[in-house]
Amino acid sequence: MIMKPVVFVILSLLVGHTEALSQKIDNDFFVLHNAIRGDSVYKTFDQQVSLIKSLGYDGVEINQLESFAGMKAALDQHQFKGSYLYFKINVDQPQLDERLESIIAQLKGSGTLLAPYMVSDSKKFKPSSHEADAHLTALLQQLGKWAQKSNLQVALYPHYGFYVETIDHALKLVKAADMKNVGLSFNLCHWLATTPLAERTDWKKDLKTLQPYLKMVTISGANQVDSQAKTPWDDYILPLGTGTYDTYDLVSYLVKDLKYKGPIGVQCYNIKADKPELLRSTMQVWQTYKSKLESE
Repeated sequence: MIMKPVVFVILSLLVGHTEALSQKIDNDFFVLHNAIRGDSVYKTFDQQVSLIKSLGYDGVEINQLESFAGMKAALDQHQFKGSYLYFKINVDQPQLDERLESIIAQLKGSGTLLAPYMVSDSKKFKPSSHEADAHLTALLQQLGKWAQKSNLQVALYPHYGFYVETIDHALKLVKAADMKNVGLSFNLCHWLATTPLAERTDWKKDLKTLQPYLKMVTISGANQVDSQAKTPWDDYILPLGTGTYDTYDLVSYLVKDLKYKGPIGVQCYNIKADKPELLRSTMQVWQTYKSKLESE
C-alpha cells in the first residue's frame, strides 16, 4: 500500500516530536581525580579506578605527568577511560616537557583529551603578554601535531591565578594555533572565579561563542556570588546539586540548546566530605539531572 503524502508528513512530524521529547543524554560523565585522591581507604590507583568505575562514571582524570604510568596501568587493568590528561605547560620554557611525546603516543586511540594548564612559573609574564602568547602558540601547535598522530584532541584548561586564567585568553590562543584538534574546556569554577557577578548575565551568548571550540566541560555545585571567602573555592566548588548557582540550567543549555556532545566532568577540589560517599552522592545528582533533561 502506498502511503498518502499527508499521512506520511503527519507521521514524520509525530516521530520527530517524540524524539525531541525523549532526547537521550549520552555525554560521558567523568570525575576529577581530586574526588578520591588522598582517601584513607582507597589509596592506590587500582582501588580508586575500581571504585569510580563501579559507581557508574564513564571515566576519570589522569592528573599530572608524574602520575601517568600508575594511572595508565590501573585504567588498562580495569578497561576504563582516562577522560583527560591534566598537565602543565610552562611558558618560561623553550620547549614542551620531554615526556609528553611518548605519553601521547601511549594514549593513541584512547579518546583521552590533552588538557594543559598554562603557567609562567617565574611570574615573568603577565597574562596576554604578546611575547609569551606567541611562544605559547608555537608550543600548542607542536602539541597539536603530536596529538594528531595519536588521533587525540587538545582542550586548553584556563585556570584561575595562572598565566592563562580566562576563557577569553584561552580562546585567543586556540584561534592563533588554528588547528582543528586544538580547542578549550569550560570549567565552571574557574569561570566564576574570573568573572564578576555583574558580568555573568551574558553567559549563554558567551557559551555559544565557545561552542565551535568546546572540547570539555567541568561542573560543580557553586554559589552565585562575588566570593569574599579566603579561597574562592569555598563558594565555587561545592558538592554537585548544592549552592545558589543553577548548575542544572548550565548543563541543560549546553546539551539541549547548544547540542554539546562532549564529556562533562565533576570538580571536587577541597570539598570536605567522605570521598567515597561524595562520589556516590554526586552520581545520584547526575542521574537526577540526566532523567530531568531526558524527560523535559
